[in-house]
Amino acid sequence: FITNPNTLRTLISREKGIVAPMLTISKDVAYSNYWAGMTPRGYYKSVPEYFPILRREKPGVHKVPMVHSTLLIDLQSKDSDKLRYYPMKEAYEGPIDDIIHFSLNAAVAGVGMWVDNAEVYGYMLPRGEYNTVGEEEVAYNEYLVDVIRVVTQVPRSSFLKDTRPAPDKLGFDEVYMISLVRRPERRNRMLGLFDQLRIDAKVFDAVDGKQMSQEMLDNLNVKQLEGYEDPYLKRSLKFGEIGCFLSHFYIWEEVVAKNYEKVVVFEDDLRFKPNFRGELAAMMTEVKELRLDWDLIYLSRKILNSRDEKWVASSSRLVIPHYSYWTTGYILSNSGARKLLAQNPTEKMMAVDEYLPLMFNAHPNKEWSASFSPRDLRAFSVSPLLVEPQFYIGQNGYISDTETSVIIEEKPEGKQEL
Repeated sequence: FITNPNTLRTLISREKGIVAPMLTISKDVAYSNYWAGMTPRGYYKSVPEYFPILRREKPGVHKVPMVHSTLLIDLQSKDSDKLRYYPMKEAYEGPIDDIIHFSLNAAVAGVGMWVDNAEVYGYMLPRGEYNTVGEEEVAYNEYLVDVIRVVTQVPRSSFLKDTRPAPDKLGFDEVYMISLVRRPERRNRMLGLFDQLRIDAKVFDAVDGKQMSQEMLDNLNVKQLEGYEDPYLKRSLKFGEIGCFLSHFYIWEEVVAKNYEKVVVFEDDLRFKPNFRGELAAMMTEVKELRLDWDLIYLSRKILNSRDEKWVASSSRLVIPHYSYWTTGYILSNSGARKLLAQNPTEKMMAVDEYLPLMFNAHPNKEWSASFSPRDLRAFSVSPLLVEPQFYIGQNGYISDTETSVIIEEKPEGKQEL
């Protein structure tokens, strides 16, 4: 499918007999809609020219023996009248295959085939065995979700009728997406994902730590927990971590104020696992069938102590979590929100992903834990996880707005970082 709206105009400008926009599956899959080599009998031939084209090491228009799936034919060319799939040239003994027949007959007709890799034009659905149209549709939609990680949104032709179901809230009272206003690329990518998954989400403007000052913290009565320091970096809180905590905190307040029964909370730097909607629905069905008394269910987390985790009795999807990091995605009940708020955590603040495991009494630091009572948050986690970070530390594209902010003790009073 094509994602570049200028594709047709660009291909016409190439003035080639047959030209194809290079389409790929992903950066990890070495398959595209062209062959760089072919034997005289029509079989695929591996040649060194293939990967430089695929990797766009030499962007431009390249002569190749075969293009398929998506291509433009110049019908104004006289030689185009000679193009055909059948019959084949005399004494043909090669494979019976439509794209091979077409490419060999094009060569006989003197019509060259070219592939254009100058721009990103679109993507190909991974090859697979689909028994029904429904199975192929599911695979197509899941692949679109994965593509949106790269292109933000997949354009939809105005000539196609949109027959998709209306977006909904997945059976919850609200679906929140925490997003910094100054990160529009992340916000737009998430909105594209929600559109593809048909999720009606509420954008919740994150509290921006880079716009905070000590004076603002004093006005909000925000105080770091006495004795707190990052367990690994041995430092105080950063303004970005405070902004992250307050963003979640204000959602918890809204859950209580609006008396929501249950909500989903997402951050804007995630990716959904395959069949997210179906897996989430199956998990919630199991929660209901088991009559599980829950406050919080992790959809994503960094597991720090798997040895002490156990499966929920009679469950195939839920575990009892131990010490975990991340707040990328979770489900929260009204009772859970009330428990998190009841501790007045802004007056003894720590990183929010330290606070959650502390509240279900799984934090290894007993001194911090002693400042909070009761620690009776009923927490669970889906397994396998349904959401993961878009990028991990060290990967190209990874950005942390918490880690790149300033430590509160180092920021001059009243000064705002630009």
